[in-house]
Amino acid sequence: MKQTKKLEKYADYLFQKELSKGTIDIYVRQASLLLEYMDGKPVTKKEMIGYKKHLLGQNKKVTTINLYIVAANSYLKYAGYGNCTVKTERLQKCRSLENVINMEEYRNILSYAKESGRFKYYYIMRVLVFTGIRISELAFLTVEVLFLGKFVVGNKGKTREVYLPAKLVVELKDYCKMEEIENGVIFKGNRQKAISRIAVYKMLVYMADMAGVEKKKAHPHSFRHLFAITYMRQYADLTELADILGHSSLETTRIYTTTTAEEKRCKLDGLEF
Repeated sequence: MKQTKKLEKYADYLFQKELSKGTIDIYVRQASLLLEYMDGKPVTKKEMIGYKKHLLGQNKKVTTINLYIVAANSYLKYAGYGNCTVKTERLQKCRSLENVINMEEYRNILSYAKESGRFKYYYIMRVLVFTGIRISELAFLTVEVLFLGKFVVGNKGKTREVYLPAKLVVELKDYCKMEEIENGVIFKGNRQKAISRIAVYKMLVYMADMAGVEKKKAHPHSFRHLFAITYMRQYADLTELADILGHSSLETTRIYTTTTAEEKRCKLDGLEF
């Protein structure tokens, strides 16, 4: 009971810092696991190094372990043990994108969506590749903004304008007319609220499988990657792309200037010695 109260107060502290619900859930969960591991033992630097080794022994990706370490450190600082925080593991920066659909694969999935009558997902894919927005940002795409040609999204504590190409506006107006959507959010789920990431993900995986595309390439972010790669190849403007995607740092965007992992492998396969 005492631990529950601690975690509730910690959750409120994170809320006051205006962290997202998802981040709060992760941080509170990791704080709970840390307290469980400590089992009443005094918090010391030595114990925290042991906890880090415990995390590293879980056979998970380094990025995941680092997230757990950051979350644990957050709780340590909150609880007054800032001198006991531990370092994250060094990770070589990835210079390739993995599991990104190419234009042909995108068109294959698109064709299947249209032929099978899954028009909602057909137009969702069109929006994703034309704008590079995240699935969560579909909630800001309404009938009303189609007449403005742009809309404002709020994500991760930042706001930005998303511009809608004229061709896409025409397509979306046709879709709204076909589905008799007169106002509000264009893409809704079963409860008439903005469609969820999970619902989109499940359908994309299904359609990819039916279209003969590897399912691991059908994650929603893959379409954002395809947009970014295509934009860079055509315009080569990193600063502008960072602005469009809503990245705070050019380093985040810079990965789109590199070849995909698949392209690297193809080049290596073509070498002759």
